[in-house]
Amino acid sequence: MRSLSFAMLLVFTCHFVLFAQQPPFTQANVVLPQLAYSSCAWGDLDQDGDLDLAMTGAEGNTPVTKFLRNDNGIFTEIGPGPSLHFGSAEWGDTDHDGDLDLLVTGMDNLGNPYTWIILNEGGSFASGGIPLTGVMDGQATFGDMNNDGYLDVLLAGSSMVRIFKNDGTGNFDTIDAVMPNLEAAVCCWVDYNNDGQLDIMVCGNTGGGIVSQLFRNDHGSFTEVTITPEPFTGLYGGQVKWADLDNDGDQDMAIAGMDLFVDGHFIFYRNDGDGQFTKFEYPEANLLSPYFDLADYNADGLTDVALIGTIAGCGGPPVTMLLKNTGSFVFNTISTLIPGYKLGSVNWGDYNNDGFSDLLLTGLDAFDFPKTALYLNNLGDTSLFITNTAPATPNNPSVTLEADKIILHWNRASDLQTPANGLSYNIRVGTQPDNHDILSPLASLTTGSRLVANPGNASSDTSYTIAGIPAGTYFFSVQAIDNGFMAGAFSSPCAFTYTPLRIDQKGNALLYVFPNPCHDRVTIHKGSEPEPAYRIRIIGVTGKCFYDGINPENLDISSWPNGIYVVQKNTDRKTTSIKFIKN
Repeated sequence: MRSLSFAMLLVFTCHFVLFAQQPPFTQANVVLPQLAYSSCAWGDLDQDGDLDLAMTGAEGNTPVTKFLRNDNGIFTEIGPGPSLHFGSAEWGDTDHDGDLDLLVTGMDNLGNPYTWIILNEGGSFASGGIPLTGVMDGQATFGDMNNDGYLDVLLAGSSMVRIFKNDGTGNFDTIDAVMPNLEAAVCCWVDYNNDGQLDIMVCGNTGGGIVSQLFRNDHGSFTEVTITPEPFTGLYGGQVKWADLDNDGDQDMAIAGMDLFVDGHFIFYRNDGDGQFTKFEYPEANLLSPYFDLADYNADGLTDVALIGTIAGCGGPPVTMLLKNTGSFVFNTISTLIPGYKLGSVNWGDYNNDGFSDLLLTGLDAFDFPKTALYLNNLGDTSLFITNTAPATPNNPSVTLEADKIILHWNRASDLQTPANGLSYNIRVGTQPDNHDILSPLASLTTGSRLVANPGNASSDTSYTIAGIPAGTYFFSVQAIDNGFMAGAFSSPCAFTYTPLRIDQKGNALLYVFPNPCHDRVTIHKGSEPEPAYRIRIIGVTGKCFYDGINPENLDISSWPNGIYVVQKNTDRKTTSIKFIKN
């Protein structure tokens, strides 16, 4: 009775709000496949400046994957993919050819699990592709875990979590990482601690419990992050995404799903730095089998939430919710007149290029029929809301070299709607000023327009590390992206020349330096020859002398700048030298 009263109150409240203001969305007159148990991804697959669609799911009783080209607002199917439902879909450029490839997971009509990377060949899709370990009722997602410019794959579901490393030749090899084996799983990459390395978040059912776990990436070694006073709430059968929800320059988490008792939860975790988080639960959105997406729908600079799922009790009616971010992790429920959806997907994307994020919904309706609808954002047609504009171009791009790492730097950009700390950044690196054969930005280099409706590949950081590339001359550019995924222009190309540094101390019995590379302290060892006294001078690359003394052993170098140093050992008989790196 209590649940029924709450539902009646919710309906009454929504109707009251609807008459008080214009609803922010109207349904578009477009023809789309009617799908449930679905996943969708916006992406400009033909690079004509508007967002096309990849869709997987059940069309009636038939699993399908479809590619739909957006031609001036009309969708045209351009070719089928593998027949899958109960999975995920995501765009990425895995082969550095400048167009979007599709990573899909799911189950076929015989119950077999699949994971495929379907390659884009000039706007059409190969019938084959790159097969990976199959999962269903799970997720696969792209991310460059080792900063070599190639997209790796994180995969969760079907009693596993696996990482596949892209070697740049079309091969994906699993790496050793201690992860839970999960069913009904979701996963994502995130740089939660702004150290330039992508960390991992996984959620799901272990078979013996429900977990939500964050793993820190330490140069390819993953360690679980322990938070206090309690761990992340364990959830399954839902969704997890990260975004800078309070515009303070780090990534916060939104997570939805069901706990061990099949109760629904929708939770925000504010990133407080130092690996700690503050929990904010939003009871009004505690739905069963939820799915959500994040974007700034009203151009106020704050990231909002669109959410679908089922209300617990009273027959479990489906609902569609819009949670407006008002700041400080306070979200208001906004009435939209959009009917309820369940067991499907929700995706923000600017379908008609008016600067405002539109809403694509798939799933089962209140009568359990598969349904797909596109809702256009009306806010740009009213005087009550701000017109969104593109961010400014980041300035002062520069490069520093530290050992075998290349660190790209730039200044924060500005934006009339989104605070500077809330912007994300998108990097491209290439061997020529006008290409991106090292790191793809999934964007047009000439116009800056994004090929996907996502934040930039550098998150909200103002630096990005590249590692593992060969010697040569390279060019990088950077653009800013707001919380509605509107992108600004790329900066002018910044050129740099890179030569890998290798320091080999083998065979030098007269002088040792360790560790090498080092960070805070370095140990100087004179070698095996008996020498009563020797003088050590340590010189930087500019010729400055940082140390001059007799018989040193362990030196504190924490205040020295990062870079390359030459150690000279001078005795009455000879002078010996060796290099070391501080980073």
